[in-house]
Amino acid sequence: MAVKEILLFPRDEDKLRKKSKKVKKIDAPIQKLIKDLKDTLLANPGAGLAAPQIGVHKRVVVVRFGQDTGEMEPPRALINPVILEEGPLGKGFDGCLSLPRISTWDTLRPTWLRFQAQDEQGQTFEMTVEGIDSILVHHEVDHLDGVLFLDRLPDDGQLYIAIQTEDGPKLVPLDMIK
Repeated sequence: MAVKEILLFPRDEDKLRKKSKKVKKIDAPIQKLIKDLKDTLLANPGAGLAAPQIGVHKRVVVVRFGQDTGEMEPPRALINPVILEEGPLGKGFDGCLSLPRISTWDTLRPTWLRFQAQDEQGQTFEMTVEGIDSILVHHEVDHLDGVLFLDRLPDDGQLYIAIQTEDGPKLVPLDMIK
């Protein structure tokens, strides 16, 4: 199992903001990258992970669809993903393994989107996703372009931090932490 270190904001901001390069050939190093991404994602409490988050600036992400149904699928690789069409923007949940314990319900993301990508065998496919899966794909494609979810937060948006209380974990507005 190859669980990689996830880059963190703000410490690694310069690396997280670097744009990723298109994958030209799906060869053994790309297959290893996909395996590392899957292993790292499964070892962490997230639904997606982009190659730049482990310091590799290639256009590869892994996602776990099915959050809306409560039955998350196994990680699926999207190589060179391109968003083809987007639905209207809506506010929704966003969090990131590169910003642990920080989340929001205010990020502006498409309520549905249609994208094209290559699978692990290099076959091109198109897919339409909606709801949380749409947020997930949009979030991970953003990582490939050096965009963080903080960049999608409107001026009146609120960030939350997960803290441990006597009653268990609780989300607290970040601006209330002193």
